[in-house]
Amino acid sequence: MKLYIATPINARSERTFKEKFIAAKHRAEYLKEVIQSDPSFSSVSEIVTSFDICPLSSVSEGEALGRCVQAVYESDAIYLDHAWQSSKGCNLEYRAAKIYGKIIFEHDNL
Repeated sequence: MKLYIATPINARSERTFKEKFIAAKHRAEYLKEVIQSDPSFSSVSEIVTSFDICPLSSVSEGEALGRCVQAVYESDAIYLDHAWQSSKGCNLEYRAAKIYGKIIFEHDNL
């Protein structure tokens, strides 16, 4: 199973976008490690984040969102990180997952 991790960037508490971006990237890497070691995710063979598919600093926000939605479409499941509801991007990824019938894991409901 291919799993896409959706973690908020702009909704983070850091002051500048660069700080938000770096913190979100570290969070995504941390979540990869946690998920890989969690027996309940044993069927996950590949984990993808927005940082894997798109160097966000080199493309427009619209292009980045498009790539993220495509990654959701190409995945079997999505993992929505804590506070995803406050992120426009995560909400878009969630809606795409619902439309395409993906398995949805929510950090706050595990």
